[in-house]
Amino acid sequence: MNRDVPHSRSVIGLIVAIVFAQAIVGCTANRAVTNVTTRQVDILQQQALAEQIAPGREVVISSVESPPNMTGKWHWHPSETFHYYLAGRVEIEFRDGSSMVGLPGRVNHVPYGAWHRATTGEEGVRLIIFRVHQTGEPVRHLEEHPPAADH
Repeated sequence: MNRDVPHSRSVIGLIVAIVFAQAIVGCTANRAVTNVTTRQVDILQQQALAEQIAPGREVVISSVESPPNMTGKWHWHPSETFHYYLAGRVEIEFRDGSSMVGLPGRVNHVPYGAWHRATTGEEGVRLIIFRVHQTGEPVRHLEEHPPAADH
C-alpha cells in the first residue's frame, strides 16, 4: 500500500499541472495582441514599379495594428490590397454585404475601389498590408458622408 502513495502523488501532481496549464492558456487566450489604443500604421516600404510593366504604379507595404473591439470607418483604396495577418482577429465587411475574416497566417485580398471597413475582435489585430497602388494617390479615401439607412 505504501508503494502506491508516491505513484498516486505523481499522478495527482501531473493532473494539477495539466489543470494549471489549461488555466493559464485560458487566461491568455483573450489577451490583446497589441498595446495600441488607436489604429497605428507604419509604412515599411514605398517604391515605384518599373514603368515597362506597371506604369503609374508603386508598391506600398505597411505594418498595421488596431486595438481590440474597434470598428473602422468606411473607406476604399486606389490599389489592389493584400493582407497578411500576424496576430488577432478582424472581420472585413464590404458594402455588398459580404465579409471575410482575417486570422494569423491567412492572406486576404481587398479589390481595387471596394468600399469596406474592419472590425477587430477582443484581441485587436496585427497585420502586414501589401498594395499595388496608383502613384500620387492617397493610401485610402474615407467616406465623408455615410449613406442614410434604408427604410
